[in-house]
Amino acid sequence: MKQVFKDKIINIDENYLDNKFLFEIYDFSKWVKSNDVKIIFMEDLLKQKKNDSLLEKVKVHPAMWSEVFSPKDELEIFTKLFEEAISTKTKTHIIWITLWEEVEMLEKYYEELWFFDESINCFKVDYKIPLVSVSVNLKNLMWRWSDYKRFWKDIFFIPPIREAWQVKAMFKWVNRWSIAWIFLNNIWDDEKLFLENQIKEEHILPLTMAKVLNYNYEDLGFIGEKVKLEIKY
Repeated sequence: MKQVFKDKIINIDENYLDNKFLFEIYDFSKWVKSNDVKIIFMEDLLKQKKNDSLLEKVKVHPAMWSEVFSPKDELEIFTKLFEEAISTKTKTHIIWITLWEEVEMLEKYYEELWFFDESINCFKVDYKIPLVSVSVNLKNLMWRWSDYKRFWKDIFFIPPIREAWQVKAMFKWVNRWSIAWIFLNNIWDDEKLFLENQIKEEHILPLTMAKVLNYNYEDLGFIGEKVKLEIKY
């Protein structure tokens, strides 16, 4: 088995051919917020913008759920939070974003801080420094726009699953290292299988996955209990 650390992967036993990676990740049911970072859950603020007038349309066109908690409202919330964090110099972490416009704003800020490395076309962010950092939710990576037809209320998350190109963009952000963290409450069988597939299909590289499930979390100043996660590849 091979254990994946922040910047290296090493064999930890003699089973060199078992095709398993070992990750250490936080038990997010027992995570501890940092006193130095203001934590904002986009869900809490977006609920206040709920468009009840669309709920009847959702019964016929479930993908309209995305407009019940609209991209426009989410972007307005994010922009306000971003500008407040910068103007007040308050270190802020926003959990559960879904829009490329949000990360475009974030990446411009990180470029100004000289975190972009042209040689690898990625951001090498020291998350102890920037005033704003963000998370995506694993659920918004797992599901697609087309899944609304099959799963309806089972995937009526807040913020919602966005259009397919927005979901695709989130993978880009994770792999460009501008997303600090993939937020997840629990690792059930479906979540584990999804993470395994991302490794097998090389959608997310092992070192990147270790950062967004563990090490960036530490750099943000959070603490908590760790659990071990074995991923087949």
